[in-house]
Amino acid sequence: MNNIRKQRAALMDTLADMLDGLVSSISIDAQLVRPAAGKVAVFIEPPTVEWPSWGPPEPVWTLDVIGGTPATQPSAVDDILTALDRLAERGLNIQKATPATWNLAGAGTLAAYQVTLNALETE
Repeated sequence: MNNIRKQRAALMDTLADMLDGLVSSISIDAQLVRPAAGKVAVFIEPPTVEWPSWGPPEPVWTLDVIGGTPATQPSAVDDILTALDRLAERGLNIQKATPATWNLAGAGTLAAYQVTLNALETE
């Protein structure tokens, strides 16, 4: 499982580099997700883990990309799509992105996409 923690840390760094000024926060703690106007926040869900019989465990990562604030929801989906385009252009191994919502405690529901990644290169 140590490999999974290392891969998660590398994923967080990669997302921060790829999204640069488009991201307000990246976290594995849902309570620390802080979307901002004109930016996205990313929550890295705990991975699904598969154990092939011939190798180490293989995590499958899912990201929740959340847009804007309650007051900026009309442009939030555009902000998310811009972030997804940037991730794809910069080589993140995206399998699919599905529209979703994110419940921000005490502030309402925000636009989001749930993004499933293909296996990540770990070398």
